[in-house]
Amino acid sequence: MSAETYSLLWSKKSNCFHIEPLDDTVSKGIGFMYENKTNDYLLIGYGTYEAMSRNADRLRPILIEREE
Repeated sequence: MSAETYSLLWSKKSNCFHIEPLDDTVSKGIGFMYENKTNDYLLIGYGTYEAMSRNADRLRPILIEREE
């Protein structure tokens, strides 16, 4: 993995995380703004892919608890 910056996104509706390049998150956000739309994903962190993966793993028990 490169040193590219990644976004850690959380979806309340889907009860899941998503990791993508930060540039993609910004581009999608601008698109939603132009279209006057929203989405369910909330930015909860950014950094290296490895750091965002660790954060998702650390927070995953909360999602599992919510499924029960």
